[in-house]
Amino acid sequence: MKRILLIVVAALVVLAVVLVVRTLRLPAPAPAAEASPAIALDADSAAAHLAAAVRFPTVSYASGAPIDTAAFLGLHRYLEETFPLVHGALTREVVGGLSLLYTWPGADPSLAPVVLMGHMDVVPVPEETLGRWSHAPFAGEIADGFVWGRGTLDDKVTVIAILEAVETLLREGHQPPRTVYLAFGHDEEVSGIYGAKAMVDLLVSRGVKPALVLDEGGAFAENLLPGLPGRAAIVGVAEKGYLSLRLTADAAGGHSSMPPPETAIGILSQAVVNLERDRFPLRLDGPTRTMVETMAPYAPFPRRLVLANLWLTSPLVVRTMSRAPLGAALLGTTTAPTMLDGGIKDNVLPARATAVVNFRIRPGETAATVTEQVRRIIDDERITVAPLDTVGTDPSPVSDVGSPAYGLIEATIREMAPGEALPVVPYLVMGGTDAKHWAKHTDRAFRFLAVPLRDGDLQRIHGLDERVGIPDFAVAVQFFIRLIRNLDKL
Repeated sequence: MKRILLIVVAALVVLAVVLVVRTLRLPAPAPAAEASPAIALDADSAAAHLAAAVRFPTVSYASGAPIDTAAFLGLHRYLEETFPLVHGALTREVVGGLSLLYTWPGADPSLAPVVLMGHMDVVPVPEETLGRWSHAPFAGEIADGFVWGRGTLDDKVTVIAILEAVETLLREGHQPPRTVYLAFGHDEEVSGIYGAKAMVDLLVSRGVKPALVLDEGGAFAENLLPGLPGRAAIVGVAEKGYLSLRLTADAAGGHSSMPPPETAIGILSQAVVNLERDRFPLRLDGPTRTMVETMAPYAPFPRRLVLANLWLTSPLVVRTMSRAPLGAALLGTTTAPTMLDGGIKDNVLPARATAVVNFRIRPGETAATVTEQVRRIIDDERITVAPLDTVGTDPSPVSDVGSPAYGLIEATIREMAPGEALPVVPYLVMGGTDAKHWAKHTDRAFRFLAVPLRDGDLQRIHGLDERVGIPDFAVAVQFFIRLIRNLDKL
């Protein structure tokens, strides 16, 4: 017995030594960037340009729904008037009816080009919420140090920041070493099929093989990720797939005074309950594992010890992360019932009830495998499962964090925080972006919104009181100026 106890103690000591040694062998946090020359920028003028762009209600309501063409064409004219150097030096093409593709020729046409993306459309504002906005969502007001309105975070902020940066560089006489394309879609909020995809297809047909694609997604912020204290920047290296399934239950219907043991609504409700109860498995792999491993050097020692030894501790990390909706979403495919319909009168049993369930699909799964799993979980022949509108989008491939493209983004972000050991962390984007349309053509597609996010800003995206601070918008403009200046390092 004593011998067994000694063996156990010795094994625990060896294990402890292994854990500590692996932790001590972690790479040191990236050194703080040196101070770089300041960029002269009229932040108030740039903010005024963004505010004016917000005033065009370029709303995407639903795939195939009518488009306010006049609003988009008005925005096109406004951009042409506001950024004369851009429209004088760059070639502009209208693609897919309302999207804009600009070409800025580089000094060396043989070099692989760069694509900077953004989108001009915004989500609608529900009429019942209008009275709860501090400033009308399409008034484009500047007040209390902020630009207010729909699009100030998603995503006219990117479009105007890029144009401000290019206009500034043209004023300086700058020419990039390689060609730069600016691709501004008009229907990102409803899949980007007619805008971004059409621009991608056009560029690919011309033989374009980009060295870097950069779209929205990711951000600067405090306490962005669980276990990563302080300020950090997260860069999207992949995005989840998207699938909405309609569940339909059919029954005999009839009078509510003589209900059968199971009604269409009851059958449907049980199916939804089953889906919420039997969730998709959570796994620490792919881009989320890379994210956790990148975070490790910046964590306090006890947490660093856990993150440095995922071969042993990954179940604990998964369990801890899954306690928060954000952590769970990073680890697995999510299930979200979003729509429910059934019945026409309070005393009539409906013959049909329907529900829509939305899934955001983790890398490693597909729309087809998710659909199959949903049918298995429901396991009821009385429920029909079918895609809503489209067959869904599979997760994007994971872009290469070891590539020069990612290195350029990381170095440019660090330039924005001189003297600060700023963590730059790759992560999995849980929403969708237009960058997904490059998935078949490059592993150099990344996502980063170069705006410092403040408390409550994540809830403002697609929500109430969307706004951006004037100094924070200036940071975004400065990021793109620095990124374009740094293209000789790509």
